[in-house]
Amino acid sequence: MFFAISFHANAQKPVPSKLEYSIHYFIDSTSSLSIDQIKEDGIQQIFNTNPLETSNFGFDHRPYWFRIELTHPPSEPLMLEINQPSLDYISVFTKSSKDSVWNEQKAGHAYSPKTNDYGGIVYAFPINQELENQTIYLRVETVVSMAVPVLIKPKSEYNTHQMLRMLLLGVFFGLMFIMAAYNFLLYLFLKDTSYLFYVGATIMGLGTSLVLNGFGYYLVWPNNPALDQHIYLTFGSLSIVFSSRFAANFLNLKKFDPKMNVFLWVICFAGLVLAILTLFYTATDLLLYGRLLVIITFPSYIIIGLRNYFKGYTTAIYYVIAWIPYMLGIVLMTFRGAGLIGEHWVTAYGIEFGGAIEVVLLSFALAARIKGMRKEIAEKELEKEQFKTRLLSEQREVLEQKVEERTQELQVANATKDKFFSIIAHDLRSPMIALQGVGQKLEYFIRKEKLEKLLEMGTKIDQSIDQLNHLLNNLLNWATSQTGGVPHHPTRLDLHALVKENIELYRSLAESKSINIVCEISAKYVFADVNTTSTIIRNLLSNALKFTRDGGEIKISTKQKDGLVEIEIEDQGMGMDKQTLAQLFDSNVQGQIGQRGEKGFGLGLKLCNEFVQMNGGHIAVKSKLNIGTKFTVTLPTA
Repeated sequence: MFFAISFHANAQKPVPSKLEYSIHYFIDSTSSLSIDQIKEDGIQQIFNTNPLETSNFGFDHRPYWFRIELTHPPSEPLMLEINQPSLDYISVFTKSSKDSVWNEQKAGHAYSPKTNDYGGIVYAFPINQELENQTIYLRVETVVSMAVPVLIKPKSEYNTHQMLRMLLLGVFFGLMFIMAAYNFLLYLFLKDTSYLFYVGATIMGLGTSLVLNGFGYYLVWPNNPALDQHIYLTFGSLSIVFSSRFAANFLNLKKFDPKMNVFLWVICFAGLVLAILTLFYTATDLLLYGRLLVIITFPSYIIIGLRNYFKGYTTAIYYVIAWIPYMLGIVLMTFRGAGLIGEHWVTAYGIEFGGAIEVVLLSFALAARIKGMRKEIAEKELEKEQFKTRLLSEQREVLEQKVEERTQELQVANATKDKFFSIIAHDLRSPMIALQGVGQKLEYFIRKEKLEKLLEMGTKIDQSIDQLNHLLNNLLNWATSQTGGVPHHPTRLDLHALVKENIELYRSLAESKSINIVCEISAKYVFADVNTTSTIIRNLLSNALKFTRDGGEIKISTKQKDGLVEIEIEDQGMGMDKQTLAQLFDSNVQGQIGQRGEKGFGLGLKLCNEFVQMNGGHIAVKSKLNIGTKFTVTLPTA
């Protein structure tokens, strides 16, 4: 049909005439001037100073007069067309050389559209070729945008011009309707809400264009012209509601870009509010709100689409490309209505051209999205199978690794057990050997009345019992720590009293070696468990006494730093080399020989390290051979 009508139109089209005319305008601020008053010399001079450069003056409620002067006398009747259906009052004044009065023709949005004998949805007036002074006067008054696109053509050419315009609009409206119906069927089959939002946006865009082009007023509500001031903005705002949700759904913003999803919910709500307001206010009242919403909304669709494309959602590029022509058409229409750009076929029908391209491209974008979703589903199925295979392989490897790790742990534990049994057997034998024959020796010394020997024997017995008791305590603590059975109840602990108590336990041993124990406790309280803290101090003090030379000194002091208490136990003992320091807290138990041949059990420092960590602190050591050793235990302050 399109090609047949186009061919017929071209076949019937006469040779275009070279019709030239100039237009000047005058603004009637009083709103009361008649055609006779317009002819006065003073107003004619104002006409002469105002040549028409743009036919769009924005929103202006004052009457505008236009003087149209033909350059050459027409050879046939003319048609004057004004393609702006929203203009309320239009009067065309002509006068032939035979007439004594001006002939006035009226049309406009305020009148019934059925009075438009020639133009239909546009306003067209027949003009006799016998014009006085080749001049036509035009008066326009409206409450909406003062856009007055004037076109004058010979009557023989006008019908072809009108038919081509209707053909263009028919193609656009038909395409919009077909795409909406087609995608609605796809929604019924696929149940993808993106198609439903697309159909809603398309239908609302179609309704907006029908109203703006005058079809609604001309065909549906001819007796209610005021409805146009509400309903086109209603359609436009609902188009924003649907298009914003289509954008969020198509681009999967809930998953890929939650912030932009919230932003489009705000746009959707703003569009819904505007749709409700149009029930009570006219487009003129809501002008600023509507323009701001359009200027913010449509560019944001492209920006969000690009944002998601660069985030890795490749299908978004189809969406961006589809929206560009329609967005340009919307912007051109908005600027045209504001009078910022002139009248041109691009600005007049930009939204139709852009909308036609947009609905087709968005349909392709939806098809690409389906293809992408199918590919994604296939890839997920493949990934699922690969994951199952990989999971089984990984589980087998993890199981083998756990078996190997457990085997190694058991081997280490068994080796540790053997080593401890060896140490325990050796260290239990030493004090027991010292106690062997004690009874016979005591009986002998008593009979011989050797009191000094008796005292020496008593001291040795005490040392053996202390050594045995210390060993048994450490063994008990180590065993319970390995099973997680050590009770731990941190509380506000008086550090000064605890250190003094442990010093008294070793007072006799220190006096026997003439070792002076200096106690300088400045930080009085810590937050720790009393039993494990006591074990730490007792073990470190015992080691210091063991390795300090006779007549030496042991110093116990504290510092408070950054909410922590540092407990320092410094001796003047044998010291340690770097290799010994590096292995001091290893799991391998190593015993060292004291100044008087005391045998170390290797458990003390291991327990100290574990108990310090249990109390939320740490332990450090510095040592130099033949100079001494300093242990620093850090615990939380109370």
